Amino acid sequence: MWCVVVVDVVRFLLSGVCHQIPEHALVMGGQALPLCARCTGTFLGVRAGLLALWAAGQGRRSGMPGGHVRLVLALPVIAWALDGANAFVGDLLGRPWMYAPNNVLRLITGTGFGLVLSTLLYPTVHYAAGTAAAARAADDEPVLARPRYVAALPLAGSALIAILLLEPPAPYAVWAVALGAATVGVLALVNAVFIVLALNREGTAGTWGGAVAYAVAGLGAALAEMGALALVRRLILG
Repeated sequence: MWCVVVVDVVRFLLSGVCHQIPEHALVMGGQALPLCARCTGTFLGVRAGLLALWAAGQGRRSGMPGGHVRLVLALPVIAWALDGANAFVGDLLGRPWMYAPNNVLRLITGTGFGLVLSTLLYPTVHYAAGTAAAARAADDEPVLARPRYVAALPLAGSALIAILLLEPPAPYAVWAVALGAATVGVLALVNAVFIVLALNREGTAGTWGGAVAYAVAGLGAALAEMGALALVRRLILG
């Protein structure tokens, strides 16, 4: 019984960030996930990207990607935007526009977009958590400064896509809760960084006490935002 309640809460909260059209979602355990395939790829892609950057040895680098790398990172963003626009216009027309949308493409473009977001969030987090100007300068090298670092992202994205498409055996509740936790975690991290930067408190998040305080604040803000958006949607759509 508690499992059903938890899944219902997760589905409600995620309705604040995604349209949740069943036909646009991957199916796990015989049920559509509580996020569409594009949003699933985006939020899990951010988590996979952050992990890949750390595993590739990016350390505490706080520099944004260089100009030549930005051109490469723009490609997944363009693909994500075009695929979303194609699906939206196709729904309005009632027929395919540029091509027939499908969940595999939604997942691929969403994952690519999530990986790009991770390259912006990773250095921002370390900048916010930096301790001192001198220490920060030592880690100011841009992320993805070397080809092997760039290669870590598509490898992580490909592994994520393969896992989701192979649909490993697991109860639907496990998938739903894992997806909810990943989404809340990403939004909580973004909120925590925003709070640090808005208050000009860079460096105070570098201590355990500061990190926990901002993490809790970010989590609270994420849950409040998702809950408020979900309530608004329910009031409008019923």
